[in-house]
Amino acid sequence: MATGRYEITHKRILESGKLLFLKDGYERTNLRELCKVAGVTTGAFYRHFQDKSAIFSELVDEAANGFLSRFDIAQGECFDYIDEGNTDEVWKISLETVTDFIHYVYLHFDAFKLILCSSDGTKYSNYIDWLVEWELSSIYRMFDVLDAKGISYRRATHNELHMILHAYYACLFETILHDLSEEEALASAKSLAEFFSAGWRQLLGF
Repeated sequence: MATGRYEITHKRILESGKLLFLKDGYERTNLRELCKVAGVTTGAFYRHFQDKSAIFSELVDEAANGFLSRFDIAQGECFDYIDEGNTDEVWKISLETVTDFIHYVYLHFDAFKLILCSSDGTKYSNYIDWLVEWELSSIYRMFDVLDAKGISYRRATHNELHMILHAYYACLFETILHDLSEEEALASAKSLAEFFSAGWRQLLGF
């Protein structure tokens, strides 16, 4: 019974944190107000969480890390095609990747809403920049593979790559920022994939 009460209280604190973070943002959320909304004392709060940042992390960590894992899977497929010398297929998987990303983001809509709109003051305030740096490292590995395979391409500059990647993720997450339905977001996926794939092919020359 004690364990059940603990879990109920823990969940109530999480839900109250999510409510206030979405309403006021992380930085402006007051711990005393959070406890009031959750119906717990500050002492009870500290039996569950070290501080409000621990609440935010529990609300978003799994979704944020899962997105990176999906990115790694997509990148692995790209490297497989390049290793086979089949560069045309690299661009054909773009629509599948964007569609998968959108499905995943909407499965964790509230978590990504928190990351994108309410994370100032947390480690997630630069989440899009994390994604850009993550993908930049993969692109440089791709360049190494292309060199090793003797495949001709144009080596884009760091600034070019950074700006395009940032634009891509900004477009992807516009769906969350503007509260589009998943159906509306998926309808835009094809155009998004076609636009960026064409641009990448023009820039990189393969």
